[in-house]
Amino acid sequence: MRAVTSSSLVIVLGASLILSGCASGGNAGFCGPLIDDTETAAVVFAPMVPGMNHEHQADERLELAEKLEPTADLADDLEIWKRYLEAMVDTIDDDDPTAAIAAYSDDPAVEKAGTALFDYYTDVCMM
Repeated sequence: MRAVTSSSLVIVLGASLILSGCASGGNAGFCGPLIDDTETAAVVFAPMVPGMNHEHQADERLELAEKLEPTADLADDLEIWKRYLEAMVDTIDDDDPTAAIAAYSDDPAVEKAGTALFDYYTDVCMM
């Protein structure tokens, strides 16, 4: 019985160290807010879909993105992505979804930025 308790404790401590490792050092300003809000972090770098997503969801994503302190190589990507989210706040609930769709699909830099940020989140923060 004691071995089972010890094993469980080791697993919990190991998982805690893995998660806290991301939120320390040079990644704390980027990974920390994402780890603190995993529900929004799961979709923050995904394109928004009119009719499926709404302004309050765009607000939540933008609020989280504004908390992030990117590495130097992600700074431009994060700025591009925040401008996209700002456009979503303004257009996602409009009667004509064309502007919301165009904000993502008409500028290849937006998709590139979202992909780069998502890849960093999954490759660095989630490891």
